[in-house]
Amino acid sequence: MELVFEREIELSPAIVWDALVDDELVSGWLASASIDAVPGGHYDLVWQYSTDQPPTAGVITNLVEPSLLVVDTDNRGRIEFALEPFAGGGRGVATRLRLSVELELDRAFVARVRANWLISLDQLEEVLRGHPVDWENWDRDHIETWTGYRDGFAHRG
Repeated sequence: MELVFEREIELSPAIVWDALVDDELVSGWLASASIDAVPGGHYDLVWQYSTDQPPTAGVITNLVEPSLLVVDTDNRGRIEFALEPFAGGGRGVATRLRLSVELELDRAFVARVRANWLISLDQLEEVLRGHPVDWENWDRDHIETWTGYRDGFAHRG
């Protein structure tokens, strides 16, 4: 199964790129990260919003700075971030981000996985504005939005 998400971000691809490959920035929006941002490098994540999620070990299988990052993981499938510049933003260039996640997934879990990625993309936009996730208060700050994403997809079925 492939899940695809798109966002337009009012910043240049170079800035968005850093938030995909820098350990500290990724830790501010996705999960605690250890990344060696080279082809064949590791892309390891420890999920902070849910203690029942096992860590994810990933390998970067394709990297073209600042436009393409592909990570094959042991438990989250293949994750591909594609960045494309377009006219816009405060400095004249913005980014169209396309995230595709290819994984084996039981239909019963699609709404949850979709909600996880949608909230993560919201958190990416927040970290790009200088507001990393407060992981200790994730439920307080984000569970309502996450639940809306999950339930909205489940009702469309």
